[in-house]
Order: sequence, then structure tokens, then C-alpha cells
Amino acid sequence: MSRVVVVAGVGPGLSASVVREFADHGWSVGLLARTADTIDSLALEIEDDGIAALPVQADVTDPGDVTRAFEEIRTELGAVDVLVNHAAAVYAGGVSDITAAQFEEMWRGCVFGAFLCTRAVVPNMRDRNDGTIIFTGADAGTRARGDAVGFSSAKFAVRGLAQGMAKELGPDGIHVAHVVLHGGMETPRTRRAMPDIDHSSLLDPDDIATTYRHLARQSPRSRTTEVDIRSH
Repeated sequence: MSRVVVVAGVGPGLSASVVREFADHGWSVGLLARTADTIDSLALEIEDDGIAALPVQADVTDPGDVTRAFEEIRTELGAVDVLVNHAAAVYAGGVSDITAAQFEEMWRGCVFGAFLCTRAVVPNMRDRNDGTIIFTGADAGTRARGDAVGFSSAKFAVRGLAQGMAKELGPDGIHVAHVVLHGGMETPRTRRAMPDIDHSSLLDPDDIATTYRHLARQSPRSRTTEVDIRSH
């Protein structure tokens, strides 16, 4: 049976590249997202190549949804070997610009959802004394931005969550890594939003996806807990 990776928060950018990277190397893939469009089409693409792919529509900030989603994944694909916590909510603005509801949505999307998904996979990983959990971080989570106070605070919390879990779960054989992305991503959305940008300065999602898979392959003696990825 192939190994199983779950990507929580699948969209058309980096997360889709991560899904394809693991699938290209024979991993069965679970795809989680609030809307079905992206995950359904991506799962069909992967299955056309003979790889098991399970799209699950779920809100990662809803405990019941998360429990249901991971039960379905374990039933259909097997125990989760790698979890990628990629879900996020983003609103720009300072403390006087964003609403209380937007601030809470960012915290729930970035941090609470990652907590719930991690909690769902840890018991099986502990039983096997093996597994990898990867958090997608951001430059805003290492250097706060005045025009993104909600997102910065949420990503700072993601970093703290990852560091705490690395210390807690490492002795149980579970590898926890936090990937900090410094710079914009080369995606169709970026090209539309910033048509005049120097695209050579943007991060390549396919290259970054390779880093995610390498993190999942590290031996216990040389596991990395934080990776900084920067554009030129």
C-alpha cells in the first residue's frame, strides 16, 4: 500500500503543486477544501495517472467536519503518513481597518484549523512512532506588518504552534516542520494582480513542493524543524 499525504487547504497555487509532487512520486493523496471545484478536478487529474486521490469537502475550522474528513480518509486511503497544514484566511489592513470577524476568521483559518487537523492525525502517528506534519508559514509570521496585523498575528501563532508541537511530538517519532515563505508566489492570480512585477523575483510553487516532499523523507537523525524559502 502506498503512503498517504493529506493537504489541508487545497487551492490553485502552492497547495496544488504539493499535491501533484507527492502524487507524482506514488503517494496516495487526500485533498481538503471548503469548496469542491478545485479538489474535484485535481483529484480526477491525479487518478487519471493511476494514483489514489480522495477529495473531501470540509471546513478545517469546524471540529465535526475535521473528524468526519479524516475518518473518511483513513477508511478510503489508510492512516495518514504526512499532513500539510496549508489552509489560511487573509485580509489586509491595520487594526482600524479589519473587522473583529475578519480577525477571528484569519486566526481560525490559519491556526485553529491547523490545530484540529494535527490533532486528527497524531494518535495514529504516535502508534506507529512515525509521521510528518508540515506547516506553511509566511514572512509576515516572522516580521509583523502594519498593513496586515491580523494575518501577521495568525502566522506568528502558526510558528509558535509548530515549534511547540515539534518539541512535544519529536520524542514520539513525529517530524514537525515549519516552512517560512519569504516573497510572492508565481501563480496565475499573482500575474493578474501584478502584471508589471518581475516574475523572476517570485517563488516557484513547483520547486517549493519538492522541498515539502523532501521534508517528509528526512531520517530521524537529520530532521529539519524550520525552513526559510526566499525569492531572489
